[in-house]
Amino acid sequence: MRHTAALLLVAVGCSHGSAAPSTGSAQGPGLALSEGTVSGLTLATYPQGTPHGFGEDAGHVVVVDAWATWCAPCVRSLPLLQALQQRFAAQGLRIYAVSIDAGPGDIPGFLARTPIALPILLDPEGGALENVLGLRGMPTTWVVDRSGKVRARHEGFDGDLAAVQADVERLLAEAH
Repeated sequence: MRHTAALLLVAVGCSHGSAAPSTGSAQGPGLALSEGTVSGLTLATYPQGTPHGFGEDAGHVVVVDAWATWCAPCVRSLPLLQALQQRFAAQGLRIYAVSIDAGPGDIPGFLARTPIALPILLDPEGGALENVLGLRGMPTTWVVDRSGKVRARHEGFDGDLAAVQADVERLLAEAH
């Protein structure tokens, strides 16, 4: 019941446009401290279905983006996330697009309309992201430091990823 209510909140949040992005200044301008870690989180890859454990990303700055094929703001943000990945990959950035669709059936058609090359992970109905990272609405993007600690959370999409990019740049600049 709790999971169904949360999914309903996610669907309603996406269907009414994007919420204002949330950022703060607990760690510096634009870098909001967010609780949690992704180090113990494992999700299936698409289309292979093999497990990807975020612990494998130690030493890299990671962006985790929750999206769904039915979420219009998510669809607009994915190509921008791919551009961010291309720009900063050589510096150690990894971006994962985590689909919260009920199953992978709609993903091939989505990729035909919106070609992206980001690694896609599967979290049917968002249960793992809700439990581990507190997913509340769509789209949501988390920025994770090299040790696996969530350092920023951005909810909604207002047309650009300037705040996400600023957080990525700060974390990439930190010594490791």
